[in-house]
Amino acid sequence: MSFYQPTTANLTYLTQQYFKLYQSSVSVGLLANQIYLESMGEMMISPQSFIKRNFDYAKEVLTPPQPAWQTPYEPVNLPQPHARLVKLLHFAQPDVPAHAVLPTLILPPQAGHHSYIADYSPEQSQTQTLRRSGLGNIYCIEWQPATLEDPHASIEEYMEAVRFIIELVGGKANLVGDCQGGWMATIFAALYPEMVNALVLAGAPIDFQAGNSQITQAINYVARNYPDRGMAFFRAVVALGGGIYRGQMQITNFNLMRPNQLPERYMNLYRNIHDKHALKRFRQMKDWYDYPQDIAGDFYLWLAEHLFRDNELIKGELLVGGRKVDLKAITCPLFLIGGSQDHITIPVQVFNAAEYVSTPADKIEKYLIDAGHIGLFMGKNALDQVWKPVGEKLYSFSQL
Repeated sequence: MSFYQPTTANLTYLTQQYFKLYQSSVSVGLLANQIYLESMGEMMISPQSFIKRNFDYAKEVLTPPQPAWQTPYEPVNLPQPHARLVKLLHFAQPDVPAHAVLPTLILPPQAGHHSYIADYSPEQSQTQTLRRSGLGNIYCIEWQPATLEDPHASIEEYMEAVRFIIELVGGKANLVGDCQGGWMATIFAALYPEMVNALVLAGAPIDFQAGNSQITQAINYVARNYPDRGMAFFRAVVALGGGIYRGQMQITNFNLMRPNQLPERYMNLYRNIHDKHALKRFRQMKDWYDYPQDIAGDFYLWLAEHLFRDNELIKGELLVGGRKVDLKAITCPLFLIGGSQDHITIPVQVFNAAEYVSTPADKIEKYLIDAGHIGLFMGKNALDQVWKPVGEKLYSFSQL
């Protein structure tokens, strides 16, 4: 049974997808042809080099991703039921005093990947950039993957875990939310404004339906063409995962947004397999991007319906634990960070948050940087040009 309706909106959306696929196919084909000619030349001129290239490439491709935090931290023990949802890492080090400032808690993305994007490498670390800005008391959450044995989690449970953590570290903190961690930080700040000293949102969709992002288009297409305004589709996806939303499914969706990205990444690896700098960059990205992390099915269905589809956070209709989430309750300093090349969360979806909070205009700062989605959290330019000055400003009003 087909649920497709031949409306103008549907035809426009499908035409855009086919054109994107065509462009990607051309791009991938041209690169593949170049690399094929290069490899054939190498095979004829230096067979040993050709064999070594293929052997080393196969070894690299077959090595599984190995996600790991990159800089020193101390784990903080959490009681159940919070420990089943999150780990807590403390990044304080002796070279930057931790006792003299309010704690800062980072909520990294929770979208099918490991949380260590906030500490991507020793040279590209959001946690370390903020710490060296004076915020020595840095904590970061590591989201725990859902399992078939424990597939359930709710927004209320996540909010309670964040509340417990902030109480544990002193009762008030700066909240830094990256992507999905950003809308979670925003909901928390609206529910518990007295516990948030400042709020920083980077690449975080707050106004989910603003603009015309690829994700917004896809969500609206599903809502138009499947029963229960699209929820039948999302429930089928969760059922396919045995009650959880598979991280590999999310990674596949991200790859389909830019179909040329994955094959070009691996073809460039083949071309540069013996370039130690290129190989290091590939391994770093593979360890993070290619490592799937599963999400609780009921939590995924909740956010698909109430946030992405119905945009209830902006509408003032969102309920969490029976309480209405009112963005007007947020009065703390607000820092909004968007990427001009971000195709996951377009900047307007972040910046529109300023129109719905009660924070005075002179305490709201917006940063638009030439970066893509991932680059907002770990790109060298973003760390130097945005996160360092943001950290210094947070430090100026976080001293005890």
